[in-house]
Amino acid sequence: MNIKVAVSCTVLYILLDVAITTVLYTHGADWISFKKDVLGFNIFQSALDLWGAVLLRACLLLGASIGVSWNKEDGPLRVATLTTLILFICLIIITYTLAKLLMLAELEPVTHQPWLLGLICWTCASSVGVLLLWRLLGKESSSVSSHNSSSSHIEEGVGCEDTEKLMGTASEEEQETGGERKKEDEEKKNTSSGATLGRLLMYCRKDSGLLSVAVLFLIVSAVCENEKEIGFFDANHTGDIISRLSADTTQVSDLISQNVNIFLRSTIKATGFFIFMFGMSWKLTMVTIMGFPFIGLVSKLYGKYYKKLAKEVQTTLAEANKVAEETISAMRTVRSFANECGETESYYTKLLVMFQLNKKQALAYACYMWSSCISELALEVAILYFGGHLVVTSQMTTGALISFFIYMLELGECLESIASVYTGLMQGVGAAEKVFEYMDRKPKHPADGTEAPDTCSGLVEFKNITFAYPTRPEIDILKDVSFTLRPGEVTALVGPSGSGKSSCVSLLENFYLPQQGHVLLDGKPVHIYQHNYLHSKVALVGQEPVLFARTVEENITYGLTDVPMDAVVEAATKANAHDFITILPKGYNTNVGEKGTQLSGGQKQRVAIARALIRNPRVLILDEATSALDAESEHIVQQALNNIMQEHTVLIIAHRLSTVEKADNIIVIDRGRVAEQGSHSQLMASGGLYYKLVQRQVLGIETGVENPNPSNSLNWKPDGGCHWRRQSSSSSASGSECDVRY
Repeated sequence: MNIKVAVSCTVLYILLDVAITTVLYTHGADWISFKKDVLGFNIFQSALDLWGAVLLRACLLLGASIGVSWNKEDGPLRVATLTTLILFICLIIITYTLAKLLMLAELEPVTHQPWLLGLICWTCASSVGVLLLWRLLGKESSSVSSHNSSSSHIEEGVGCEDTEKLMGTASEEEQETGGERKKEDEEKKNTSSGATLGRLLMYCRKDSGLLSVAVLFLIVSAVCENEKEIGFFDANHTGDIISRLSADTTQVSDLISQNVNIFLRSTIKATGFFIFMFGMSWKLTMVTIMGFPFIGLVSKLYGKYYKKLAKEVQTTLAEANKVAEETISAMRTVRSFANECGETESYYTKLLVMFQLNKKQALAYACYMWSSCISELALEVAILYFGGHLVVTSQMTTGALISFFIYMLELGECLESIASVYTGLMQGVGAAEKVFEYMDRKPKHPADGTEAPDTCSGLVEFKNITFAYPTRPEIDILKDVSFTLRPGEVTALVGPSGSGKSSCVSLLENFYLPQQGHVLLDGKPVHIYQHNYLHSKVALVGQEPVLFARTVEENITYGLTDVPMDAVVEAATKANAHDFITILPKGYNTNVGEKGTQLSGGQKQRVAIARALIRNPRVLILDEATSALDAESEHIVQQALNNIMQEHTVLIIAHRLSTVEKADNIIVIDRGRVAEQGSHSQLMASGGLYYKLVQRQVLGIETGVENPNPSNSLNWKPDGGCHWRRQSSSSSASGSECDVRY
C-alpha cells in the first residue's frame, strides 16, 4: 500500500466518521434537539461535546493526510513520531466518553436511549480507528525511508587480502551479517514487541491444545457464574470463586515458562473478575475501565524504554564476554607481554557500562511501579467515591459495593502480577529480537548442491575467476584468474601477501561464489556438489590447525562416524604422527586439551594432516602448513606430505622455497592476477616476480621499494626500553616528537 492509497482511505474514513456521528447525535434528523444543545449546552445533559470530538478526530487525520501528501519524505516520519501523542489523545477521548455515559445515565437509563448508546460505542470505536489510520500513515514512512536509504547506501571496504584468511571464515560471516544488519536497520526498528512476543509464544505450540482447553473451561465457568443472581455472590462470596479460578489456571501453569505462565494466569483471572464486576454494577465497572487506558499508556512507554535498555544490556554483555573469552584463550600472550592489568581494565570498563545500564533499568522499574501504584490508588478512591454515590441514591446496596470493591482489589493484584511480568516479557523481547536477527538471516550462498558422483578424479579448473568479498564488493581480490590443478601433480601458489592466494582456497572450498567465472571439479561447478561430498573429496590443512578438547582419535575422525581403528592408525602413519601418538600417556585416547595445547606445533600439524587423509580426499589443500614450524618439525611434516602427494591433487600455498621448489607447477599471483607459471627452473630462468621473491628470501636482497621516509626508526635503548620516534619535516623535533616507553 502506497501513500496515495493510505491518504484516500483516511479521507473516506473522515467522511464516514462525521456522517455516522452526526446521524447518531441528531437521532437521525432531529435538528431541533441539535439547535437546543448548541444554544443551551449543559455538560451533564447534552452530548454535543461527543459530536465535537468527531471534529477533533477529523482535524487530526486531515492534517496528517495533508502533511504526508505534500512532504512524502519527511511527512510520514513526523507522523510516526507523533503516534504516542495520538494514542494519548484517543485514550482521553475514550475515557471522557465513558465518563459522559455515566453522567447521562444519571438522568435516564441508557437502555431507553439507543441513539445515545450508539453514539457512545461509535465514538470509542472511531477513536481506535483514528489510531490505526495514524499508524498506517506512519507505517508508509518505513517503506519510503527504507527505499531511499537502500538506494543511496554504499558499502565501504578497506584492508588487504591478509584479513580474509581462510581460517577466519567465521569472522567473515559475522561481518557479512553486520553489513546486512545495516541495510535492514529500518525494518528492524519497525518490529513490534507484540510480533516478537508472538514468535516466542509460537515455540509453545506443542502445549497449545491443553492450554486452549484450560482457557475455554475458565471462560465458560466465568460466564456461567455470572448468570447467577446477586444472592449467589452473597452466599458464596469471593473465596470460593477465586479458589476455582486460581486452581484451574494453576493446573496449566507449569506447561510454559514462568513469565508467560504468570501473564496468562493473571489475564484469565482478571477476565473472570471483570465479568463478575460488570454483572454487579456496570457503572462502577466503567469507572474501573476508565483507569485502564492510562495504566496501559504508562506500561507502553515504560516497555518501549525498557526493551531498548534490555537490548543494550545484551549487547554490552556480549562485548564483555568477548573480551573475557579473548583474554582467557590467549592467556600466554597476555602473560608474555605482562598486560594482565590492561585486560582487567578493559573487562572492567565493559562491565561498568553494563552496570550503568542495570542502574537505569532499576530506576525505570522503580518509577514504573510507583506510577502503577499511584494510578491504582487513584482508581480505588474514584470507585469508593462513585460507589458511595450509587449507595446514597439507592442504585446499589452496601453489600454489593463491598463485594465489588473486593473483586476490584483482587483485580488489582492480577494487574500487579501482569505489570511485574511485563518487565520480564520486555526484557525477553529485547533479547529475543537479537536472536531472531540471526534466525531470520537467509544465507546468500546456501550449501544446497545435490551432485554426489561415485568417482572423482580430482581435476580442478579455475576459469576466468573474478572475485570480491561480500564485505568489500567494490574491491576485486581476484581478476580474471585461470589455472588448472591436475590429478597426481603438486601445484604451488606463491605471491606477495594480499595477492589473493587464500581467496583461491576459499573459492575451491565453496565458501564463496565468484562474481564472474567458475571453479570446476571434474568439469562441474563446485557449488552443485553436496556439501558433505565436496568436503570429503577436498580436504584442507591450514597454517594453524584447530584441534578440539577431545582425544587424538576423535580429532582425527572429526566429522566422521563408525571409523575403524585401523583406518585411524593408517592415516596417522601416513602423516608421521603414529610414533608420537603411541608414546602419549593414553595413546589415541589422550585428550589433546583446549585447541590442542597438550601437543607441540608440529604434532598438532601432523594430527591435522591425518584428519585430512582419513577422508581419502582427491584434492588436498595445504595452506602454509609448515610456515609456523621449526626446522625439525618442518622436516618431519614435509616427509609426511611427500608420502601422500603422489596420490592426490595437491595445492600448496607457501612462502618457503623448500616447500615449493619441488612442485610440478608453480603459479605466481600478484595483485589478483596470474603473473606467471611454470616449474621452479623455468621461473628462475625467466627472471620475473618469482625470481625476485626467491632472491629476497634466499639472498636477503630487497627488491621492493625502499622506505621513502627513513626518518621513522625504531631505536633500542641500553636500558631495554623502546622508543618510537617520528620527526616532522622541520628541523625541530620537540614539537612533533612522540615517545612511548614500554
